[in-house]
Amino acid sequence: MSDRPVRLSSRLAKVKPSATLAVTAALAELRRQGKDVVDFGTGEPDFDTPEHIKAAAAKALAAGKTKYTPVSGTLELKQAIVTKLARDNELTYAPEEIIASCGGKHSLYNVFQALLDPGDEVIIPAPYWVSFPEQVKLCDAKPVIVHTSEAQGFRLNRQVLEPAVTTRTKIVVLNSPSNPTGSAVSRAELEGIAALAVERGITIVSDETYEALVYDGFQHVSIASLSEAIYARTIVVNSMSKAYAMTGWRLGYAAGPAEVLRRRGLR
Repeated sequence: MSDRPVRLSSRLAKVKPSATLAVTAALAELRRQGKDVVDFGTGEPDFDTPEHIKAAAAKALAAGKTKYTPVSGTLELKQAIVTKLARDNELTYAPEEIIASCGGKHSLYNVFQALLDPGDEVIIPAPYWVSFPEQVKLCDAKPVIVHTSEAQGFRLNRQVLEPAVTTRTKIVVLNSPSNPTGSAVSRAELEGIAALAVERGITIVSDETYEALVYDGFQHVSIASLSEAIYARTIVVNSMSKAYAMTGWRLGYAAGPAEVLRRRGLR
């Protein structure tokens, strides 16, 4: 028998371990030591999944709905997502423009894998969710970090974004409301970002997972709802994890032009 170790792919050398998981592990150790600590690591709601959701899942299990489904999600699920996007975000999609997946992270991974080629650049505003740059690196693409300021509420706008745009910029990641800062981009700021994306032929990947967690009268606006031009250049990603306290259920989805989803291999 050979005692040579299994050789890992070179891609893994590009990816850093999850900082969120490191914080979670440190938190668990402190609690084992009897210390009272507040968890600012994992984005875990402090309430359980609502009872009517659990009841619906139990009913489906009892009815034998445990078989294979289409990879991109059942028609019933897609129609429910279509209804939600129209009701909450003023976005009109058809079921074939929706793909369900194993959480928002999986949706983002699929989108990056489908759209990025080696050497492409993806602009990511900082502070950022730790998985964004690592997923981009797995595509042999380049994360370009644009720093937002505390003085401006950590919000992304055209003035901050435009200097980072190059001929290789393919995607701008928009995460509003933001993980980890909680900052939310205003409609006026979104309009500036949308205009730049349309002018320069950039795709927006809009992570709207935290859309329901807004306060003080702020109204979340999906950038895709601003115009037909930016709608055609946007992939909206969302998750059931935060708004519905369904983190352990691993359910998310992406919505975008059918031609993109079909031809890019997302469906």
